[in-house]
Amino acid sequence: MHVLDLVGRSRSQNALPDSPLAVATKGALAGFAGTLVLSVVVKGAQWLQGLGGGDSEQGSEEQAGIGAGQALAGGQVQAPFLDQSTEIFVQKVATGLFGASLSGGARRTAGMAMHFLYGSFWGAVYGLIQSSLRLPPARHGLLYGLVVWLIGPATLVPAMHIMPPPQQQGVRKALMVVAFHIAYGLGLGLTFDAFTQERRQG
Repeated sequence: MHVLDLVGRSRSQNALPDSPLAVATKGALAGFAGTLVLSVVVKGAQWLQGLGGGDSEQGSEEQAGIGAGQALAGGQVQAPFLDQSTEIFVQKVATGLFGASLSGGARRTAGMAMHFLYGSFWGAVYGLIQSSLRLPPARHGLLYGLVVWLIGPATLVPAMHIMPPPQQQGVRKALMVVAFHIAYGLGLGLTFDAFTQERRQG
């Protein structure tokens, strides 16, 4: 038994660390999980605000609708809720590249795909950073969620005229968007930590 312990310890010490690609892949998967957490929190907030009723899908269709003309106009488009900002983004891309106006269904599907790809991208970046710094996962995830909010909804998204800047959103909505990204960061950080725990135990 003592010999087996020594062999196991030797293997653990000689085990190669994860490659950057493996770390980024785990981070992307954790980012997908964090995005799922964010989506659930957003839907819960919508339900609490009375946006989860039977006619909400039709109302969302009308509010999030943006045609090619609106996308090219360059004016500020108000996304009624965070999850619909990606729908407006993909319509702007479709308009800018192809001059096309997407249907509501295509816009929702492409927006959802973009939503999770974006979250997975930031997860991959997190994985590379965390594998080097090895900070406490909950605290790092929380701070990282704030950084993602600062780069995205607070800076780039208003610059693309998809949502107004935080100071123009109203205190309640601005704080909700921050809270959504904290939820994303916590989900990302704790999921990535679970992946790396498995690696360390293996």
